[in-house]
Amino acid sequence: MKRGRIPCFTLMTALLVLACSNADSEPPPDAWVEIESKRIAVELAETPADQAKGLGYREDLPWNTGMYFTYDRPAFYSFWMKGMRFPIDIVWIRAGRIVDLHRDVPFEPGGNGPTLQPREIIDAVLEVPAGYAAANGWRIGNRVRLDRPNEASNPTH
Repeated sequence: MKRGRIPCFTLMTALLVLACSNADSEPPPDAWVEIESKRIAVELAETPADQAKGLGYREDLPWNTGMYFTYDRPAFYSFWMKGMRFPIDIVWIRAGRIVDLHRDVPFEPGGNGPTLQPREIIDAVLEVPAGYAAANGWRIGNRVRLDRPNEASNPTH
């Protein structure tokens, strides 16, 4: 075996492995949410179109991830399970605090499932996999912090 070929082969293999691992990686999250020292990656649903679609028609929602809905004005927003294929927890938020929780909200294959509203007006909603809120001990009154890494000032919701 000639000298010089092993390092080149090793380098090429390392580059190939790195390229393949980056090709399958997920895009970075839109933001992060922290509740009770638990930080999760979230996709933001801020436009009416994104909010109407929500998590509908997806196959699943990985553990430690969620979808965060923001609203310009506090109100009683209703959520339904249109197109959902898995159960979720819905965390209702106002002024950076959990004001209500709906745990293990079921989906209805081929239907819209239940329509839910919070007990109080809200300005944000966090959807996470079913059982996630209980597994992390989240309760009404817990502080919620939204961290948007791409903004100069990180607003807290």
